[in-house]
Amino acid sequence: MSELSTSLLAWIGANPLWAGLAVFLVAFSESVAIFGLLVPGVIAMFGFGALIATGTLQFWPVFWWAVAGAVAGDSLSFWLGRHYQDGLRQLWPFNRYPKTLQRGIRFFEKYGGKSVAIGRFFGPVRAIIPLVAGMMGMAPLRFLVANLSSALVWAPAYLLPGIVFGASLELASEVTFKLVILLLLMLVLAWGLFKLAHTLFRLLQPHARDIVQWGFDWGQRHRGFRAISAALADPDHPEAKGLAVLATLLVLATLLFMLLIGAMVGGNLTQSVNEVIHNGLQSLRTPWGDQFIYLLTSLGDLSTIIIVGVVSAILLILQGHYRTLNYLLAAIGFGVIVPLLLKYGLQIPRPDSAPSSLGPWSFPSAHVLRSITLYGFISIMVARGLSHDWRWLPYSIATALVGAVALSRLYLGVHWLTDVLGSLTLGLAWLALLGIAYARHVAAESRHFAIVVASLTALTLCLTFQAWQLQQNLKPYQAQATANQIVSQQVWRSGQLKIPTHRHDIRGEGDHPLNLQVAGDLQILQEQLAQQGWQSAEMLNWNNMLRLLSPNTPLAELPVLPHVHDARHEALVLVKTPSADKRLVMRLWKSSISIDSPTKPLYVGNVSSQQAERSFGLLVVPRTEADFQPAITQFLDDQRSVGRITYYAGPDSLLILVE
Repeated sequence: MSELSTSLLAWIGANPLWAGLAVFLVAFSESVAIFGLLVPGVIAMFGFGALIATGTLQFWPVFWWAVAGAVAGDSLSFWLGRHYQDGLRQLWPFNRYPKTLQRGIRFFEKYGGKSVAIGRFFGPVRAIIPLVAGMMGMAPLRFLVANLSSALVWAPAYLLPGIVFGASLELASEVTFKLVILLLLMLVLAWGLFKLAHTLFRLLQPHARDIVQWGFDWGQRHRGFRAISAALADPDHPEAKGLAVLATLLVLATLLFMLLIGAMVGGNLTQSVNEVIHNGLQSLRTPWGDQFIYLLTSLGDLSTIIIVGVVSAILLILQGHYRTLNYLLAAIGFGVIVPLLLKYGLQIPRPDSAPSSLGPWSFPSAHVLRSITLYGFISIMVARGLSHDWRWLPYSIATALVGAVALSRLYLGVHWLTDVLGSLTLGLAWLALLGIAYARHVAAESRHFAIVVASLTALTLCLTFQAWQLQQNLKPYQAQATANQIVSQQVWRSGQLKIPTHRHDIRGEGDHPLNLQVAGDLQILQEQLAQQGWQSAEMLNWNNMLRLLSPNTPLAELPVLPHVHDARHEALVLVKTPSADKRLVMRLWKSSISIDSPTKPLYVGNVSSQQAERSFGLLVVPRTEADFQPAITQFLDDQRSVGRITYYAGPDSLLILVE
């Protein structure tokens, strides 16, 4: 995969004309009537911006190609509108979906000629306004001015987010390419879940009442389900007993389903899928990724759920919504109690990477189930108080929150994929039942704005507290490197040890060699190398991060970006600046091997050279050069006279013994 992406980027860089034509076609298609509704122009322009930030494409050629495409597409739409005029109403798709054209006409009548400029940035009418402008008889010269001026603003506005994101990826890729993949995965997941919730709402909302009524009628025709269906859908029927029965049936059905699956396939198929997802996400582990993901998983912590639930409950009591309070408690109670029953009922083991403090059983994920029941029901409450056009928003936000928690449990290696999917399915089923009963038994309320503000405030405070104790809370989830193999100097120097020769990263295992091995006390090594001008590196942190945003910052003043090997940052980083445009960096990671005794651990690392690389005037990154040999040669020349260090030439690296 990395070779394919590298070849593709190299081809794009070597063929700027074809890349420019691609930009033109995207901007053109995004601007043409009807086609603009189908072409993902925003995503494509975002991608072109990211390629600009990486230096694969140049800004000005892309800018002018995008402007030309946007102007040409709008001009074609304008000509079609002037040519067909009212005849457009009889053409597909407007003869079948007349509301699309009518929406554009209303927009044009409201804003007049300015609608051409405004509509370019307004998604729902983006591809219709130029057509309507021609249809409504707008003067061609006036249209051209509005078309060209808006395109000059549209192109950089749509490229800039991609440029910023691409620059951030350049920064992340210097640390580890795993972090880039994780960021992209989370971005795609967040966007996908947000759009999925929005789309499902638009599809199901018009038919929701009919579906509920059909279920009620079906239940009334079957004697065994009359009481349950009446409890859910009949406003005059008490719902508590029916919901209790349904909750019990859900738990029993889940138990039976999982037992049947286990009996049918013996766990082989599901276990294979589980292991593929588990191993894939574990390969993306990085220290920075661990920290961010842990904050996401804390959204489903029992303490967070209780705090948000209590805050919401207090506000419901103050507002006098006692019946809604009962539904909220039913949502929270189901999410808290059911995981315990199913875990000890099914006793499915957790992955081996899970901390023992979490308990031995895996199915279902309590974090995910708690999240979907609480955040899902709050979104149901809030949506009822909004206009129909905006009810999708709380559902989409809740979906993104639950998705973040689900991904975090998989990334941290504490649950299998089936645990998460089971929790999502079970939670959605319970939410659907609660939502039906809530909508049928409780009058619409419009005072849930306070609950939204209070819930978000409580979540912010919980995340702040978790960030304050992040390092301590995260330790159980991180693999700790310990010395578990003791070998002699002779075995070490012979090159017989199985020691990685390159940094473990996804983007090409040969990119960063581990050409240095150090056995002994790093403090002594640091003191000895200080005599040759090697100093402790100033690592990137919140205090010095702003220096990266100043392209004029000298290389010597730039903080060193940490690198990742085996999901860990370095144990020691030293730097030396022989010239204004070059910096040498020595990095060491602790291995699981000791030389002669446990008090003499072996460290693996490398010596590299760096130069300041400026990304589109937005960011300056100390970029590691691809050729590591000059750096290790210069390092060796510097250290010939150091007394307490002994050097040996290993098969693939320089061996250093610190006495």
